[in-house]
Amino acid sequence: MDLKLFEARLKALGPALDRWPPDEAEAAIALMSASEEAQDLFATMTAEDLGVFDDPGGDLSALADRIGKAL
Repeated sequence: MDLKLFEARLKALGPALDRWPPDEAEAAIALMSASEEAQDLFATMTAEDLGVFDDPGGDLSALADRIGKAL
């Protein structure tokens, strides 16, 4: 797998490698092991997928209270 194909697969399938065909996931891991550029691309796509740059997050105190009461 080359960087261009890796980027295309990330855009199409997302950064969760368990959603990728197994052979492509293995190739992606091999590429990331050898390429800092692939690692950076994966990190960026993962952050975007998680909304790190778009959503500052909300107030989680209500959720924490509910979890605490359930314990």
